[in-house]
Amino acid sequence: MSNDYNQNRFQAATFGAMTDQNPSATPSAAHLRVPGVAFLLAQLGFHSTRLWKDRLAPLGIDPRHVVLLRHVAAAEGQSQQALGRAMQIPPSRMVALVDELERAGLLERRPSPADRRAHALHLTGDGRRLLDRLMQVSAEHEAQLCAGLTQNERHRLISLLSRVAAEQGLPTGVHPGVVATNADDKP
Repeated sequence: MSNDYNQNRFQAATFGAMTDQNPSATPSAAHLRVPGVAFLLAQLGFHSTRLWKDRLAPLGIDPRHVVLLRHVAAAEGQSQQALGRAMQIPPSRMVALVDELERAGLLERRPSPADRRAHALHLTGDGRRLLDRLMQVSAEHEAQLCAGLTQNERHRLISLLSRVAAEQGLPTGVHPGVVATNADDKP
């Protein structure tokens, strides 16, 4: 069957079910086989995560570290505490992540000029070089995942997914594997 045919079946079943005021008690077999948004997001998320980890393996870096390197580069010199709050990372987890990146020579803590009790985070030269490579790898990863979309469709997808993520209260640009995972682990 063609992809257009499957897409039309999916849209009819999904949007029909969302707008049907009197849904049937027993869904049809075809309706049961059509994935909804939540399933497709989970399926693509799992697939994307697996591919991303495979791409990062030769670089010897964990996805959680990539997120932190990107955020430090975007707000270089910001305190560890402020960055952790902005990313919704609990202090204990933030300390551990920064320690790991500092040991790897990718990140350094410097005394904050604004508050001598705080540490400002900065990328090292090696951290910058790795981030440049990571940005290339990230672009390749996204190009592979979105190969079937036009540039306009990709921008529209990003817009729609960003809106859904914001409505769900998810922090922008922060992977859920980095943030608090239970009620006791608050940022």
